[in-house]
Amino acid sequence: MTGKSAIAARLGERGLLLPSLIGEALQANDRIKLRFSLLQEALAQARNPHERPATFAAERQSAGLGEAQFDAIVSGAKAIDAGAILAPGAGALIAGIKPDLAAMLAPVEAADPTAAASFSARLERLGASLAGPDGDAVSADKISAMTSGRREAGDSLHLLVMDLHKAINAIAAASAPETIDGASAHGATPQDRVRIAAFMRGVNRTRALAFGHPGLGTTAVRTGASLTIQNDIGTTDAHVLVVHVEGQSVAVTYTDVHRIRAKFFIGLFAGQDVEFSPLTEHESRGVGEEDVFYLLTGRFSGAEPALLGFLEALGARLVFLIDWNKARKALQIFTGKEAAAELLAFAARHEFGHRAFLELGGADLVFDSVRKVAEGRIPYGARLDDALGRMATRDFLREVLRRSSLGLSAGRSARLIRDEIQADLSQRFQSAEATLLELVVRHLGLSRMLAGWVADMTSGGAADWRRLAARSALLEKKADALTVSAREIAGRLSGADRLLRLVNAVENAMDSLDECAFLISLRPEKEAAGAAEAELSTLAGIGLESFSHLIRASEAAMLAPAGQRADATDALRSIDAVLDAEHRADAALREAMRACFGAASLDARGLTLRLEVARMIEASTDHLAHAALALRDHVLKELSA
Repeated sequence: MTGKSAIAARLGERGLLLPSLIGEALQANDRIKLRFSLLQEALAQARNPHERPATFAAERQSAGLGEAQFDAIVSGAKAIDAGAILAPGAGALIAGIKPDLAAMLAPVEAADPTAAASFSARLERLGASLAGPDGDAVSADKISAMTSGRREAGDSLHLLVMDLHKAINAIAAASAPETIDGASAHGATPQDRVRIAAFMRGVNRTRALAFGHPGLGTTAVRTGASLTIQNDIGTTDAHVLVVHVEGQSVAVTYTDVHRIRAKFFIGLFAGQDVEFSPLTEHESRGVGEEDVFYLLTGRFSGAEPALLGFLEALGARLVFLIDWNKARKALQIFTGKEAAAELLAFAARHEFGHRAFLELGGADLVFDSVRKVAEGRIPYGARLDDALGRMATRDFLREVLRRSSLGLSAGRSARLIRDEIQADLSQRFQSAEATLLELVVRHLGLSRMLAGWVADMTSGGAADWRRLAARSALLEKKADALTVSAREIAGRLSGADRLLRLVNAVENAMDSLDECAFLISLRPEKEAAGAAEAELSTLAGIGLESFSHLIRASEAAMLAPAGQRADATDALRSIDAVLDAEHRADAALREAMRACFGAASLDARGLTLRLEVARMIEASTDHLAHAALALRDHVLKELSA
């Protein structure tokens, strides 16, 4: 293909016809692609007659293949033998391919005869394969040869169509009589200009989010009663958007090699009153997987303001299709396929996209943050969402996409953006640990409530001692649920053994108090009052005090990772108070035992109950001391990080 100036020099008088030739060529391109699709679907139907046949009524009407004989080409297809089918109308369908190719060749002949000669020779050679007295019978090999998109397999009609299409687009861009906001326009009416401008307003609003990736070139041509707008999106041959605007209706034809991205495209227009056809695969089983592409059509109708709004929205969304599959594969490493697709939908809805994420390294951007921030916190082989949690990982990756786009758009350095992402991930891991500590605090709050009841009972100040065991069981049930949640978080974090020791020790302290409550509920109705009461009350008071100190320590530890060393100091002081309380509880236990054995009024049952109650209270302070030591290890580790 020659340059733009050479093309313009060659136009001459025939150049006056070029806009209409380009329009007719683009229509012929649509027809040929549909002819190929119908043949492929007919072959698939013949090989799988029990499957529901695909329908192409809307596509045929839009492309200009409205003849009734084509209604049954797919539904009526039958296998003749293992290598051939009989499809009603197949002969006429194939016969129309060569005239359509001639229509595609016409603008190339007008603009660049040298290039046209090469295309004409290919058409002559490949067109010979279309002839034959087969009628509506056609072999699978013939369909495969026509529709093959693999250049290594040799030339084909499909490849000729693709190459002609590229040449037509180049000619259209080089010879356009006017440019409307970046779109090459041919024969546009005043109303067309307004509609093209609306489409380009959307394209240009988000174009910068491609961050230098080629694509989004737009051509607009007035042909007869309709305006055709075509956008090349990215660089993939089969990734094309064609828009036909006629009256107050917009018909969208979209092709893609990735089925999941085509479904994503549909999702971009949720709530826009667009009616999409079912997504159809245009490569049958047995014809060749590498030739597969997917086609869908959508239709929108509305008054002029709504129509212009739809065209703008359509143009604005195209940039989010560029490198979409590459971004999905990068994100799904950390969160799975469905979640990755939802992340890309989120980025498109908020118009920051995913190209900046890829420009900054894609998956390596996240891996780098994980290595620097979370090394040792994530178990070997675990996915990020398994370690951090599904929702937290979703929020983090959303932030990665947002920070990448806003950062590059604002001209920030890649180093600064990476640092911001690493800081965000660090906060999220600290947040997971803080959540675990919050659960511990809530657990300790329930335990302290029970410790208060026990202290009240041992001092003789409560008459409800019979119901103590039942009330304790209710508290323990709530505490058990908190323990399960805390262990689940700890299990996701590598190196969380200190926190897990804390959780287990707090749970053991609650179990000791629950056992103590059960023993108190067994107290006889009539027994000597005041026996060892003061000593037990002192011991129970120390236990209650110990729970209070550990609550303060845990609350301070939650704030320590935020860089507040005063909170770390408070945590360590409260931890020391827990350890001191444990030593005082040891001494108080001995005093309680001495008082019990010295009370002549106690029988064996009363003596045993008091001794066991004292032991359980002291055991709870032992467990709290173990919890305090685990918390101290965690705080010191955070301070040294």
